Amino acid sequence: MRKFKRNIFWNIIINPLTAVLYWIFCFHLYSLCQYGRKQKNLPILAICIFSFIIVFGIAVFKAGKAEENSQADKCGIGNENRFKRTLMGFSLICFMAITTYYGALIYQSAQAFEGKLSWFIDDMKHKKTIRLEHDNLYSDGIQSLFDELNAKLELPDELYLSTSFNLHFTPDGTIQTMDTFLYGWDEYGNKRSYLINYDRKKSEKMTVYQDNVVTGARDEEKLLAPMVTILNHIPLQEVINSWQESEYGILYYGMRQWGGSSDGIIYMDAQGNTRVADSGQSNIRGYTVSLFVPGKEEEIMPARYLQVDNLESPDFIVAEEEKQISQTRNSAEEFHLSDKEGFRLNVVDAALGKRYYALEGSSDNGKTWNVINPDPFQGQGGGAAGIVFLNSNLGFMALSHNGGDEAELYRTEDGGKTIKRVELPYSVMEENPNPDEPFDFPAMPYEEDGILKMLIGQGADGDYHGGSKALYRSEDQGITWEFVEEVGVQ
Repeated sequence: MRKFKRNIFWNIIINPLTAVLYWIFCFHLYSLCQYGRKQKNLPILAICIFSFIIVFGIAVFKAGKAEENSQADKCGIGNENRFKRTLMGFSLICFMAITTYYGALIYQSAQAFEGKLSWFIDDMKHKKTIRLEHDNLYSDGIQSLFDELNAKLELPDELYLSTSFNLHFTPDGTIQTMDTFLYGWDEYGNKRSYLINYDRKKSEKMTVYQDNVVTGARDEEKLLAPMVTILNHIPLQEVINSWQESEYGILYYGMRQWGGSSDGIIYMDAQGNTRVADSGQSNIRGYTVSLFVPGKEEEIMPARYLQVDNLESPDFIVAEEEKQISQTRNSAEEFHLSDKEGFRLNVVDAALGKRYYALEGSSDNGKTWNVINPDPFQGQGGGAAGIVFLNSNLGFMALSHNGGDEAELYRTEDGGKTIKRVELPYSVMEENPNPDEPFDFPAMPYEEDGILKMLIGQGADGDYHGGSKALYRSEDQGITWEFVEEVGVQ
């Protein structure tokens, strides 16, 4: 029996068709691992496997014939002549070379997203699909969705938003799409993240990618829990009945600052009582859930439910008044985010017409200040040209040069502890932008419907088109910016 098996093996090895099939098989296996292309590669791999079976059958047949013959060497197996030994050795070298070469390439395709195989392995480790059983907001509520996720994933007790929570649903309450990126810390203190996507037209299951890289901290302004609380009280059917559209959306970014814009703002307390925001209030800020019609935000004003502690409390009214007073103190060197929290650029040195600053913070409405960053502009001197914080972590500041002819924009996402210069692109008004174009003096960014916008002026030396400005926008919290349009002087 051992001799019979050996005969089968050598009949396969010395068959030239075997080496050709093995080379074709390895090549297309590598192509599948590196590039995918299943429609092309899988049929060829199937043909190779079928051909291997035929070759194996031929080898078995020949080995059987050799067993029947008392002189097995007549079939060519076990023949010790030089030609046969040379052919066997050459065949083994070919197989080893093919295996080594394509084996290394396939291994490389599995490393650090170098090929399709690496993505497949990553999906196996981190991707989960979860059937959305409770898909009606009216009958099931938003909490049921997270209960289903928790049953499969064991979510952390406290979840934070890395981006936003965006959900679309139909008039009967059926969830159509959902996108969000959440993170939190498990019971062992390990940071976990969950990129969640659902599209009813494609699948009845939610797709969840776990443990993607996320840089967020324990930011109270990004807590998910307030959204669930607010949505539990919003009379969804009552609100959308007045709109009469085919699809509706829910959008949540966490804590949002609306400035003095009270359009669509509805205050809501923990019991679900509501009050429309007064137009005279300023620096409106809080956890906000927006109910809107996708694609018609400009035509139909979204209903923006903002969480407050107590609608009737005098402290609430006083806080709004204090915020309004604190905002009047804002300048190019000082910004007050609320009635307590403030930031300022304080001059610590001056030389040759330049000033050098330290970034300081206050938590008692400016009574005391503490140094957050002793050198926010990284050794550069000039003149403070603006400072703004959109929340306790995300802030921007500008430093002007040459007597106000130009300025640089700086950004922080950790409350000023680390600050980086923002590389602003030149506008694309022209096919080949001129690096000496006039827009070189950025104003402070502001938020509008989840998108940051910023006007860039021409500085003290600008007179292009009567002193017009360039409007830029950013969808990644101010890391990168793109040109929108030229804005004339009002």
